[in-house]
Amino acid sequence: MPTLTDEVEYGARGTLGLLVPQANTTAEPEVQALLDPDIALLTGRLTSPQPEMKERLEDFLSGIDTFISTFSNAPLSGMGFLITGATYHFTPAEEDAHFSALSARYGYPIVSAAQSIRRAFACLGTQRIGLVSPYPAWLTEKSAAYWRRCGVEICAIEGPDTPGGFHNIYMMRNDAVLSAAKRLLVHKPDLILLAGAGMPTLGPIMALSDLGMPAISSNFCMGWQINQMAKGAEDDTTALRNLLKPNAAWRARLTERFPRVKP
Repeated sequence: MPTLTDEVEYGARGTLGLLVPQANTTAEPEVQALLDPDIALLTGRLTSPQPEMKERLEDFLSGIDTFISTFSNAPLSGMGFLITGATYHFTPAEEDAHFSALSARYGYPIVSAAQSIRRAFACLGTQRIGLVSPYPAWLTEKSAAYWRRCGVEICAIEGPDTPGGFHNIYMMRNDAVLSAAKRLLVHKPDLILLAGAGMPTLGPIMALSDLGMPAISSNFCMGWQINQMAKGAEDDTTALRNLLKPNAAWRARLTERFPRVKP
């Protein structure tokens, strides 16, 4: 873990990097809301000329060194690779080895979205999940297979209504995500996972928490993880549980910045 220094005007507690898919309109607002004061976030775009999602996902991972290089010599404390679909083909051990090698090469921790979710499962003792997937069927199958390889049972899978538009996932609304999640409550999972970094999740997480059902997402877990990088501790169960509380500070930050989001 690098020693943090007050090198720049903004980000006295750390400057973090975040890589998100090229057209993603959801990840940055959600992760920004979760960050503590005095933590600065620099965002880079994962780009690909491929017209099909499968090929774009492959490009995002294979070209990660090029994307990291766009941050040049910014004094980063850590970085998040905020795209789950690109790593679903890995086993957990393969994914950990891949990102450990990247971290060693660049001199700061680099965590994938799926790793951050797995770490949350471990901290919370999660065994049974309900899965809300915004993906097409082929990617939902890859997602479910990945989580099963991670050792969790999937009690049911639901998908939100897709409104169409420039991108199905990025056009989804909180109400549709929450409705899909509520359909999982009858199965009594330990936790609901809202998969996909492009789907809006913080509003549904608030609403589900208020109903007594913990829920997490790629963006939620990534916000937790890079917060912990800036603090110098990657896995902090207390910090994660505090983010899940009804009085968590990020709720006010989110609703002040985006008043239409309500639990």
